[in-house]
Amino acid sequence: MAEEEKTEAPEETPEAKEAPAAKEEAPAAEAAPVAEAAAEPEAAPPEAAAEAEAAPEAAPAEDLPKFTSREIDKMNVPKLKEAALSYTGKISGVHGMDKARLVRALKEINGLPLLEAKKASKIDRQAIKQKIKAYKTERDGAIKDNDKSQLKRIRNRTKALRRKLVRNA
Repeated sequence: MAEEEKTEAPEETPEAKEAPAAKEEAPAAEAAPVAEAAAEPEAAPPEAAAEAEAAPEAAPAEDLPKFTSREIDKMNVPKLKEAALSYTGKISGVHGMDKARLVRALKEINGLPLLEAKKASKIDRQAIKQKIKAYKTERDGAIKDNDKSQLKRIRNRTKALRRKLVRNA
């Protein structure tokens, strides 16, 4: 390499004449890439190179987002479509799907159960419905008697019981 530097020295370009300091730094800069190139084959055996090439192929499968069943159920349609589009090649026809189909497709890909078991209700629905029927008969009596305060009280109690049924459905 020292012989090559001697042969290159007599040939000076116009840039080299303007910057003599850059000329002194150039041989050192040329020597560094050669040293790095020599170090690379020793550091990376052929087996490691094969593993490095296989890693980028596996990376896209790991980069796919994972969603919980609750997250999927709470998403609106545009977010569901965006999430489905992130699974390129696994879900087709995303733009033509409605919310139910998008939810189903995302749950299938994430390995989530499609139907969750219903939770047991902690209230006695039949007893509440019977109370509502009893309040209806009381309401009819309050309407006949023209008792506005009792009518309001009965309606509020009936409304509260209906809300209780809906919340615990």
